[in-house]
Amino acid sequence: MKNTDIQKYFKEVDDIVSQCDRCGTCLTVCPLFGVKDIESSSARGKNNIARGMIQGVVKPSAEVLDIVNFCLLCRTCVDNCPSKVKTDNAMIVIRQYFAEKNGSPGIKYKALGGLMKNRTLVKFSAGTLKILRKIGMNTLIPHGMAPSEFTRKQYLSSFAGPAALGSLAATSPIDLSNKSKVAYFKGCGMGMMFPDAVEGTLAILRTLTEPQIIDNMCCGLPHLAHGLRSDFLDMAKENISLFEKADVIVSDCASCSGTLKHIAAHFTDDPAWQERAAAFSRKIMGISEYLFQVGYKPQHRVDVKMTFHEPCHLGRGQGVRKQPRQLLTAAGKFIEMAGADNCCGGAGSFHIDYPAIAQSILDKKRINIENSGAHIVVSECPTCLVQLNKAAVQSGNKFKVMHISQVI
Repeated sequence: MKNTDIQKYFKEVDDIVSQCDRCGTCLTVCPLFGVKDIESSSARGKNNIARGMIQGVVKPSAEVLDIVNFCLLCRTCVDNCPSKVKTDNAMIVIRQYFAEKNGSPGIKYKALGGLMKNRTLVKFSAGTLKILRKIGMNTLIPHGMAPSEFTRKQYLSSFAGPAALGSLAATSPIDLSNKSKVAYFKGCGMGMMFPDAVEGTLAILRTLTEPQIIDNMCCGLPHLAHGLRSDFLDMAKENISLFEKADVIVSDCASCSGTLKHIAAHFTDDPAWQERAAAFSRKIMGISEYLFQVGYKPQHRVDVKMTFHEPCHLGRGQGVRKQPRQLLTAAGKFIEMAGADNCCGGAGSFHIDYPAIAQSILDKKRINIENSGAHIVVSECPTCLVQLNKAAVQSGNKFKVMHISQVI
């Protein structure tokens, strides 16, 4: 007999998990199953539990919530599944069910959501981290959440020599139409933790156009992922309104661009916002995706080996794979490392919630970076950059970590 109380929340979940034929392909690729070798770590195990909840044979307990939360949402399972079962979407809906059932997603996620929804607090946090970096106290912030940036100026000084520092950035040959109004979407993580990369992004965009700088809201991914759907929808509506006059919206955070591209899917049953949300989603581009499309050429080519860590939200989430690699090939000696698209273990707050597991996943990534022989590992996601900075320190600083905007 089906659990009707749960089923009213789980129509979408039922449609997803019923497609799982339990073949076990996900077990061979799931980063969590590779570290914690138990069935419930895998997509197959989670889908079976969801199916059991809908059928009323598994009770919605705290233990089940722990299993649902123990997911990177990295989509590795989806990418490799013969039926493309969207287990990540099912886990998000189940988390929402538990948040509503319990009255809250928990103090930690509620506090995080409150911070990310408040633009004043986000700006204050960014300013505080900037001061801590200047006085060398950023390392006191736990979980590596305030890494020291290897800036573009340091990069050029170290690898390109002084002559490159004085050269002007070449203007792109692409002549954008006056109607092509390009706006920049600044992610919370980028603004707080990687301000030099943000400046790099804006400097590049200004060689192509005069980007609109809008005081946007958080993309809402932390809220959507942790049962704060109402907050997610409120922020989505505000962002849709804020960027209505833009033709193209560029973000240098893969998590933001990935989330914003799928905003329309959350308004299909809302006649007042359906068309506006769809138009908004169509405008979104990641920074490497945009630069590749307009024919941007890197400002300097340096004699340095670099590799690319592909964020889950960029490659599997958006299908953006060749663009950053081709930009890096034009900027230096690009090397494709083994497992470039393997999750680094960051996954939003996962590395804070499960530090030991995240470290085991990161160890594999660090070894792959070291084996590539690269001097620089580049990415396009702030959480990935946080993780990779940890790996760099643990490697004895054998490599540096940079955002793609700082390199090209």
